[in-house]
Amino acid sequence: MLYQSDYWLPAVASFIILGWILWKKSRPSRPYVIGGQMANALRAEHARLSDPRVGPSPLPAGLQYDRWRGDLDVSNPVKQPLDEELSGLCQRFAASNPLTRSRFRGSASLEDFYTLLTFSQRSAVFAMRDRGAEHIVAGLTAVALIEKDRIDFRDALGALSLLHHAAGVVRIDPAPLFAKAASLAESKMSELILGFLKRSEDGRDIQKSWGYTVIETKAGPGFIECGFEPYEPTYPLAQIGLALAELIKRDKYQPTSVTVASDLPAVWLSSVDDGVLENALQSVRAAVTINADLRPQESADSHSQVLIIFLVELRDEAAASSLFRLSEEKRNRANRFAIAAAKEERLFSLAVERSFVAGEASFETSTAMQRFANGMAEVLRGYTRR
Repeated sequence: MLYQSDYWLPAVASFIILGWILWKKSRPSRPYVIGGQMANALRAEHARLSDPRVGPSPLPAGLQYDRWRGDLDVSNPVKQPLDEELSGLCQRFAASNPLTRSRFRGSASLEDFYTLLTFSQRSAVFAMRDRGAEHIVAGLTAVALIEKDRIDFRDALGALSLLHHAAGVVRIDPAPLFAKAASLAESKMSELILGFLKRSEDGRDIQKSWGYTVIETKAGPGFIECGFEPYEPTYPLAQIGLALAELIKRDKYQPTSVTVASDLPAVWLSSVDDGVLENALQSVRAAVTINADLRPQESADSHSQVLIIFLVELRDEAAASSLFRLSEEKRNRANRFAIAAAKEERLFSLAVERSFVAGEASFETSTAMQRFANGMAEVLRGYTRR
């Protein structure tokens, strides 16, 4: 683990604030300044690091969740050695006295706290799969180990929502488990944990308030992100979305999210025939969005490159054909992004690659992107010709 603030804090800040901004875009407006919560957390972390009495991290050295391995994905997580290590850490924390728990908490970095939040989310998935309350206990204890002022507290609430949902799946009363976790936490986090139980049913609901829904995978249930657009698919769009994510993973990119109930922004196909585009988009029944990052070894500016695949089910084949024709014409024009598309029956898929930094070129060309067109078409055929 790294503990020098001048090395990792700026990177953590940029990554988390960017992620939070993207999260914010898909949710109802809340009275918080963009980045304000994380800015406060970073200030609190700087203050902690200035204390010469800060001890070494209580988290296991040499182990970490790897985003390039897909460990941050909660749709289909694979158990890692760190899961077992953190479970043991949480057990030791829960068995400790208040002074020792305070030392645990004070020695953990902001980075450590986000590792614990990842563990708590993964624990919710494993609880649903194993039908084991011990995973819920471990996940809640991980949240109790966190200092509320050194994270964006909404991230803790999101983890609590998944654990609360998992308790319902396992059919155990979450209230005693939340109360126990609250008794282990510092006062502000304790209040947050207990306050979650006081929220309305909708306020605790993973889909209505926290942007997640459950998906069934071959390994069992998991969570994927969920937007707020109308979503009435007749094809198994969520599963197709995961299949497209696997297609990306076999290439140069690492999927970062699969979001159902999303949309297809008109901007990617605009300026060809906007009247046809508007009519086709009005025919959308449901959409899924898959986001991915370019792996670092592929380019020096990989940090600025993003790949997005949009999967759309239309109400009729004519609308899907219209979108495909527009994409072909758009592909042959000069764009600041590279695109490729595929269409099968009433399904349309569009891949877009671009840099989100002004002035930087796309990593891909539209010609190179045709490998995704072929792969997407194959995935779609697997679900339309059954």
